[in-house]
Amino acid sequence: MRSHASLRIRAVALSLLAATVVAMLFWPVVLTYTFVYGEKATASVEQCTRTQARGKGGSLLTCTGTWRTESGGTGGGEIYGLDEEDAGTDVAVRIGPMGPYAGGFGRNWFLYLTAVPLLFAPLVGLWALRVTLAPGRRLAESLLSDPAGGTVLIVSGDKVFHPDGLPHATLGPPGPPPPGHRPVDVPGRRRRHFERSGFDLATGINRDATEFRALTGPRGHTLAVVEYRSTAGLEPEDVLLDPSGTPLALIRRLAPVPRSYEVLDPGGRLIGSAENVGGKFSSSLRVTDAQGATAATIAHTGRRCVVRVERAAPPLFRDVAIVMAFATFRATD
Repeated sequence: MRSHASLRIRAVALSLLAATVVAMLFWPVVLTYTFVYGEKATASVEQCTRTQARGKGGSLLTCTGTWRTESGGTGGGEIYGLDEEDAGTDVAVRIGPMGPYAGGFGRNWFLYLTAVPLLFAPLVGLWALRVTLAPGRRLAESLLSDPAGGTVLIVSGDKVFHPDGLPHATLGPPGPPPPGHRPVDVPGRRRRHFERSGFDLATGINRDATEFRALTGPRGHTLAVVEYRSTAGLEPEDVLLDPSGTPLALIRRLAPVPRSYEVLDPGGRLIGSAENVGGKFSSSLRVTDAQGATAATIAHTGRRCVVRVERAAPPLFRDVAIVMAFATFRATD
């Protein structure tokens, strides 16, 4: 189940991607059309002059002349794809949407360079994705291979289930606060590490928002409620509430990259923390209690998180780890 915010982010991202691809392919497409389908003509090059390019160290060559097409049409103006020695000669040209071009593909090859990044982008993207997710996937395999080490859960989308597929919980859609909700206001919330970009403004990322989502069990009963708080200038935080709305823990993000959190009780006392494992850009986390002992491990694999809660960990840390796992998928932070 995708939220409206996630769909908006995806729509804006796809629009920007499409605009970028169109811009990078503009000249290659126009020139290919010109040299393949453009009308043939013979141009008389009258002069070629070289001027200093503005703000650059190089120079700009401009050639002008007249031309006559095979169908008898005439025209005059700038002719592209020429060298200085072409002045005073007749050359074959093709006339396309951007005017007459001489020299064919060979002389205008540099205008195709804008398409080169598109050829390598998929390979670079796959490599970056593999490097980023590989540590989390290895960690997930190790957690699944040692279930005796603690309670293993899998978080994917809005579902939490056991390795054998049995459901554990579902994170519901945004709704009203529980009847007994008591706001928690603990000072010390960190300022965001990055200013809001134009993309953030367009998609609603890092916006001022508060939402409540119930974590329900297989029988439909409420296990807990997650209060998500986002503020434009501050790092996001989640408040874990019991079904009645009483606050149990405050999960406060300290940094997005590398990802880290602190876990506070409703009074502001530090009861745990979480640090990134598996590389700077990995979303996998090691959750520790106030004494520094490992309470849970979250292995982020891209489409799901494998969570193992240590047997000796306080019961609260199971739900804390689940909330953190859901937060790693949240696009609006």
